[in-house]
Amino acid sequence: MTVGVIAHLHNPDTSQVRRLAQAAEDAGAAWLGVADAFWWRDVWVLLAEAARATSRIELGPVVTNPYLRHPFHTLSALATVQEIAGPRVFLGLGAGGSEVPGAAGTRRREVGRRIAELADLTRSVASGAALDPASGRRLEVALLPAPVLVAGRGDAVLAAAGRAGDRALLWAVPTSDLARSASVVAGGASEGRSAPGALPELVWAPLVAHDDASAARIRTIAAYSVLNSRPELHRRWGLDLGDVAEIRRRLVGGGAEAAMHLVPPVALTDLVIETRSPLRVAEAVRGLGVGSVAVPAFDVDAVAERVAWATAVLGAIGSAGGDPSRP
Repeated sequence: MTVGVIAHLHNPDTSQVRRLAQAAEDAGAAWLGVADAFWWRDVWVLLAEAARATSRIELGPVVTNPYLRHPFHTLSALATVQEIAGPRVFLGLGAGGSEVPGAAGTRRREVGRRIAELADLTRSVASGAALDPASGRRLEVALLPAPVLVAGRGDAVLAAAGRAGDRALLWAVPTSDLARSASVVAGGASEGRSAPGALPELVWAPLVAHDDASAARIRTIAAYSVLNSRPELHRRWGLDLGDVAEIRRRLVGGGAEAAMHLVPPVALTDLVIETRSPLRVAEAVRGLGVGSVAVPAFDVDAVAERVAWATAVLGAIGSAGGDPSRP
């Protein structure tokens, strides 16, 4: 059972990422994920800087997608960062933000298949297969086996995590949808695993407002989560197709800050866990098989405190299944 840190600094530069990586490593976190946003600094360059600044912590994109970067380029980048960090580099995959379909000129309906194919290609090339089976061309950079983390809220991505992921990240999933989401991951695994083991490790990243500053940032995350949630949840939250379309328009055109005020209070209640008590937080995932917890890093100076809190949550999950009545 481990603790991960997800970088949520806005468009961080190399200096900020180095400081964040050092803080996460010093705090005892097992891994650090850095965002891949095409309008920000390049994630693989940032990961290389994080690798140079650390010696133990795992590093990877949380998450990159199979559309904006060709899979061949993704594997080349992964192998290049491994030259600095060795086997500490993992590959985080997902559907990409709401901006991706327009920027890539593609639809996300096939994203589950594309994610699984990229995960399988990574393992295949690391085992010695050609990068391009059609031509027989090989990657001319040594690629080490790398854990594949798959993150998402949609069923296609969750099922792909079950089929092809070493880790499945439930990031900002509504509390009311956690058990169903975990079951979709398990269902994907039961259809046939291309990754080692019977199931991926289930990593939970809950939204918890530790203070006023993080509460404001969490509202921006909630806007993405609302948009990418199921229609059944939209109806439960009182959102119609027009409301969802307006959230999408604002997200794509102005970012999460432009859309956060359209998130209804009932959705925030479902998405954000109000208590900070590790025992009470653990109750939300009792019996789901969660093996790791990840926390967002909004502020480098708060990383140690957040990692310590997540460690306490893991302890509560591991103690009597996270039973909040147990000390």
